[in-house]
Amino acid sequence: MVVFSKLVAPAGTLLQAGNVLQKCVRHGGHASLFRKRPGTMSANRMRDHAHFYMIGLGTLPWLVLAAYVNIVYGPCELRDYPEDGSEPRFWQFERTVLRQWFVKHFGVSDVEHHERNLALMERNATLSYWRKIEQRVRHLQQERWDYKAWYYAPVKARWVDQSELFNRQMTEQREYFAHYSE
Repeated sequence: MVVFSKLVAPAGTLLQAGNVLQKCVRHGGHASLFRKRPGTMSANRMRDHAHFYMIGLGTLPWLVLAAYVNIVYGPCELRDYPEDGSEPRFWQFERTVLRQWFVKHFGVSDVEHHERNLALMERNATLSYWRKIEQRVRHLQQERWDYKAWYYAPVKARWVDQSELFNRQMTEQREYFAHYSE
């Protein structure tokens, strides 16, 4: 009930004659016409250049070339071995002319790929072997409270003679080698 009594006053002003059809109109400044915002010219220019160079000069010529080769030459066909005894090359087993050209100039043969994988597996096996050996050595060092290997300093007779001479000079001529407060 209290709410209704509060609404009576605003409703009374709206129901007066002539006020029902009247709208609120703001006459004032032009604040909403020119809003400051960051410029987009450099971003749009960069986007245009990227599209031109990447799509226009990069992708479209390759698509046109691929379509031309596929329409004119079509898929390749396998033939029997030639009668003269020459073996076919690895790139001649590809399906299309474009693939043959790409594999011929940039690809590797199946044999070379297999050899690379074998070399990689051999290298990994060797590294694994040495890793196991090192792990076993570390385990035995921990188990036996041992330290890592032994230390040997090579000694020459000349070095021993020089050190003896130096020690003799130090004991006989102390004033040249030390400062004393005596």
